[in-house]
Amino acid sequence: MEWKIVDGKLVQLYQFDTQTQLAEFLLKVAKYADSVNHHPDYRVFQCSKVEFTLFTHDKNQITELDHQLAKFITSCYNNY
Repeated sequence: MEWKIVDGKLVQLYQFDTQTQLAEFLLKVAKYADSVNHHPDYRVFQCSKVEFTLFTHDKNQITELDHQLAKFITSCYNNY
């Protein structure tokens, strides 16, 4: 699943079968994001969909950290 660039930011939508799966997935992403101190913006909707937006605010651009986080998120999603 390839991330899209929208308005200069990496964006990806993921859908789950249940909101429990979504919550478990977000917890994995949150723990990783805390460990690397790089946090995604995300929006949860329709109880089982999440849209991530990655952008390094202090650099005002997409950075390698964003690409690394995108790879981690995709890897986690592929386990569902």
